[in-house]
Amino acid sequence: MASRSDEMRGQMTCAFEVSPDVVDAGAEMTLQGKVSCSPACDLRGHTLLVKDQAGANAGTLKLTEFDGKTNETGELVVKAPVKAGVYTWSAVCPAVVKEGISYIEASTPISFTVKPHTTSVVVWDTPSAVVVGERFRTKVGIKCSNECDLTNKEFGIYDHEGAQVARGTLSGERWPGTTGLYVAEVELEAPAAEGLYTWSVKCLGSDVGIPHAEGSISFGVRVVSHPEYLVTVETVDKVSQTPLTGARVVMHPYRAVTDERGVAEVRVAKGAYQLFVTQTRYITFGLPVEVTADMTARAELEVEPVPERN
Repeated sequence: MASRSDEMRGQMTCAFEVSPDVVDAGAEMTLQGKVSCSPACDLRGHTLLVKDQAGANAGTLKLTEFDGKTNETGELVVKAPVKAGVYTWSAVCPAVVKEGISYIEASTPISFTVKPHTTSVVVWDTPSAVVVGERFRTKVGIKCSNECDLTNKEFGIYDHEGAQVARGTLSGERWPGTTGLYVAEVELEAPAAEGLYTWSVKCLGSDVGIPHAEGSISFGVRVVSHPEYLVTVETVDKVSQTPLTGARVVMHPYRAVTDERGVAEVRVAKGAYQLFVTQTRYITFGLPVEVTADMTARAELEVEPVPERN
């Protein structure tokens, strides 16, 4: 037969959710707890304690909801540790006596992982083609997943063989329309031979202060020989014969745009090309050309047909 003291003792079980369970160093995470009793007990108003990995107090949560079986807390927003790693905190529901029943203290682990901040890298404004051995410029942008200040952050640019060809430092300027994309413009030198090369930008990771993971991106550098000849492209409306301003002219990898006279001048190396001319509301014009000397090509563009309505 059970003793009177055994009959007056109850049990509590607590569970916790952490979101996200993989969190950036120093970023916010949300904790929420539930407590179940046997026999069922309304613990609204009682407080749960959250302790970090060293046993220090990390916050408290009050039980605010009871559905007849389970007690539930509101949300507690806390800062994650700044050092990357796997952590186990704990939540404690202190012992309590309710309606003559003594519920013993209960605890549960709260496990989560802290990761370095992600570093994203972008490259733009690289010329569509550069001449062998000549210098060119490109823009590099770097952003932290938590929008950390990256002023004076260094990065390297590496060629197709993995050799570092340049170093850069981010200015304190952020690209217009963004909240955390820091930018720099870098001058580079093209390889000494024609071809399409894959280069890369790398921003090394760091464990100093808030850790950041390494970020990198690849970009293409197309190198062409010195242009030998001038191709003049005259672009007009086929019906009216009026010049088309702002038409895009491509003799891959060379590009140009027509002026107010409908004329574009493209300097190219000797060889066979496919000439393309495009303009809004017009059908793309295409023409094969063999360049062996300076030449003129005429592009007569037709307006796109208007779809018939049923």
